Amino acid sequence: MTVYTTSSLSARVIWPEPIEPIWQILPGYTQSLPGWKRTDLGLAERLFIGAVLNIPQEQRPWGIVSWLAGVLDTSRPTLYAIGEWAKVGLLSPPSLPKITSKDTSVSSFTDSKKAILVTPNRMKRMALALVLPGGVSGRSAEICLQTAFDEGRSPAFLSALVHEAGQRAGEILAKVNHAVMGAISQARDEIFVGRDPILLMVDPCSLVITGLYAAADRDAETWGCVLLFTQDRGVQIKNLAEDGCIPYGKSCKLAKLYAAIQKDVWHSLTDVRKVIHDIEREAYRKLEEAEKLEKQLRKQWEEAVFTKWVEHNHQFEDLLAQIKALTFWLGCLWDAVELVDWRNGEIRNRAINQWLADETLKGIKQLSHPRIKKLAERLESQLPEMLTFLDEIATPLADWQAQAEKHFQDHSVTNYFLRCVARVWRLGHALRNGHKQFRKAALEAGQWLAAWIDDDAHLKPLAEKLIDILERTVRTSSAAETINSVLRPYLDRRRECTDLVSRQLFLNLFTLWFNMHKFDRGPRDNKSPYELAGIDLGTTDWLTLLGYPPN
Repeated sequence: MTVYTTSSLSARVIWPEPIEPIWQILPGYTQSLPGWKRTDLGLAERLFIGAVLNIPQEQRPWGIVSWLAGVLDTSRPTLYAIGEWAKVGLLSPPSLPKITSKDTSVSSFTDSKKAILVTPNRMKRMALALVLPGGVSGRSAEICLQTAFDEGRSPAFLSALVHEAGQRAGEILAKVNHAVMGAISQARDEIFVGRDPILLMVDPCSLVITGLYAAADRDAETWGCVLLFTQDRGVQIKNLAEDGCIPYGKSCKLAKLYAAIQKDVWHSLTDVRKVIHDIEREAYRKLEEAEKLEKQLRKQWEEAVFTKWVEHNHQFEDLLAQIKALTFWLGCLWDAVELVDWRNGEIRNRAINQWLADETLKGIKQLSHPRIKKLAERLESQLPEMLTFLDEIATPLADWQAQAEKHFQDHSVTNYFLRCVARVWRLGHALRNGHKQFRKAALEAGQWLAAWIDDDAHLKPLAEKLIDILERTVRTSSAAETINSVLRPYLDRRRECTDLVSRQLFLNLFTLWFNMHKFDRGPRDNKSPYELAGIDLGTTDWLTLLGYPPN
């Protein structure tokens, strides 16, 4: 009786061992389990792979693994994984000693150490935890799972899991109602992956990411769509904190968003410092050229060389004078964008700061260096919107003063208390930013305010309310920069985020995790952004919300 047809058995044999004839008689498709990623590799194929891969390496024919990968259309790591699976599954585990009721030491040990069942749900939950907040790449995650559970998952499985979870996260984020936050400020910025931008919208106070989008460009039309998407999620945009990106202004007009604009003061101050640094380098180059000409003149006097030496010296002195003047105006500009004067605790007035800013701009315009001229033009276009924070604080500050005057019944005492509280906040803010020279002043101001509050218990709520008003005043887009610094390392490790769709799925996952993760330290300690904003999703575990609860 003929068991195999002629077409199933080929006379051509590559290997001297009967490996290829066995492969030829495989039926082509056999039974597979739902959990297998490669459904085309059935039980017979996997057993065949396991038999080949478990041949001792010194006896295994050279090139057999590459040949097997070619004929089965799979990768070498997959073959090795299936070979390991066959080895573990077929070899019987070592027999365990029988536990009798008299063996109390063993029974107490088994009672205290409960066995953990490795389910598919637990495996997925662990894999996602390795991605966020672990930041583990696909290959490393495979090793971590193998070490923890004695079961690995391929990078392809992890990539598919991230895409699946990102899809679910996007659906959850679309249903989140941000209206409970009320009218809020929004900081916006972009981060680049190669040449493709990622557009970000975030609440500076609670650090809730209200929008994180992978885009092909960052022009005004795209930013206008982002503003509309953010408002569709219930976000009431009171004002926008942003840097000097050109498309920002037009995007608000396209989205018909008439919100106050707060230009980032940190970027402008950094631009001035950068110009000072560049002009200093130019001055040093002029000085080096003058010193070379001076050495040449000492060897041989030439009228033309002396004229050049005089010219370079004049240029060097002129650059030094402009550096000195610009450094002075930098201090004035810094003072013009301050919220609280650290010396006396005075909360700045828009009219006074505007006058100081205008005078500073006039002084900068008088300098003749081309770099300073361009800097003055940029400052002139941004300066009116750099002081918007003083308009925003005016109304809540007036309400606070009215409440404080009811308690003190004296306008001068109210102003003095306001300055004491504001100065404590300003010095504490300086210490958090690393300015240790204010440590002594901050300690003395805090002790004086604490002694005053101890004498009158009703002053503590007033002080806390004023500090909250100052904390919620937005002058920069630093919140967006902070989110970008957290996001960047994760993007560097995600190889599957090469196209806009896969990148957006990962951004959905990142947004949900960040908004629900609890901060470890600082004023937001042990609270998540959603908790700070008053958004309740029914659980504090983002993996449970995604559908991967703990067993």
